[in-house]
Amino acid sequence: MKRAIVLLSGGMDSATLLWLCRKELEEVYALSFDYGQRHRVELKYARELAKLAGVKGHIVAEVPHYRLIKGSALIDSSVEVPKGEYPREEVPITNVPLRNLVFLAIAGSFADSMGIEHVAIGVHALDTPYPDCRPEFISAMECALTTGSAYSTKTKRRMQIYAPFLGMTKTDIAKLGRELGVPFDKTYSCYMGTEPPCGECPTCIQREEALRAVGLL
Repeated sequence: MKRAIVLLSGGMDSATLLWLCRKELEEVYALSFDYGQRHRVELKYARELAKLAGVKGHIVAEVPHYRLIKGSALIDSSVEVPKGEYPREEVPITNVPLRNLVFLAIAGSFADSMGIEHVAIGVHALDTPYPDCRPEFISAMECALTTGSAYSTKTKRRMQIYAPFLGMTKTDIAKLGRELGVPFDKTYSCYMGTEPPCGECPTCIQREEALRAVGLL
């Protein structure tokens, strides 16, 4: 049986990934994280998406240590969320230190205990300002999960990180999501965490540009 645990934030990328896995695989679980993020409202959308997708199970894991880390606009209320496009030559102030390493490690622990070989994450080409969204990180993390997994040790099967959007843009993902019937109106992408979204932060701008490019706005 082909099974996967999908990292589901509630945004358009992870929602598209969830719908893609639902189409391609036999059994899909969703995993979301409460890590003290400014935009915690995204979890409400993640729960709704998991229900709409009919996943086998939806886990919301708490990652409390991020509440103790300073300097990121997503988890430190004293740091202002930037407006406009992402910086091109530097790590954004919205970077959460090694967040994907932590998230994938947690997903891997669930996968290891459940005998699931695939962990899916929706990182894409425009995420590369973030160090833990790069292809080389995903490859290294896949190796770490496999070598550290009791399931892989017993079965001699590799634990795989499914990251199908690595070579895609946000517009490519929006196009795929449209084809898959993803309910983008049920997704949420805003670093400010406001309802309605602020429309000015980098992720709001990316989202609007992508959806407009495929005729969904």
